[in-house]
Amino acid sequence: MILEGLINMTHISHDELNKKIAEAAELVNVGAIYKHYKYPERDYFVEKIAIQEATEKICVIYHDASVSSSPSFVRDLDSWLETVRWEGKMVPRFVLTPIA
Repeated sequence: MILEGLINMTHISHDELNKKIAEAAELVNVGAIYKHYKYPERDYFVEKIAIQEATEKICVIYHDASVSSSPSFVRDLDSWLETVRWEGKMVPRFVLTPIA
């Protein structure tokens, strides 16, 4: 039965998931402001690091701090950290904003 196969899926332990979150927190600063390559005038606030339950992928939860009514967004950590081609150059998708 299909449902039975889904119920018996093996998941990573909470200890392992928490270890992955701690490792991700070394790469992305929770509580910090980042700039996105397409929208450098906006400030993106990192709310937390989380696990996408279905895939167990590490994700960044963030919102546009420039807009009071901004919803929260979820992006895979790999996507958050990747370098993309923009206007003929390779640039990071998000860049940590230095504290003034």
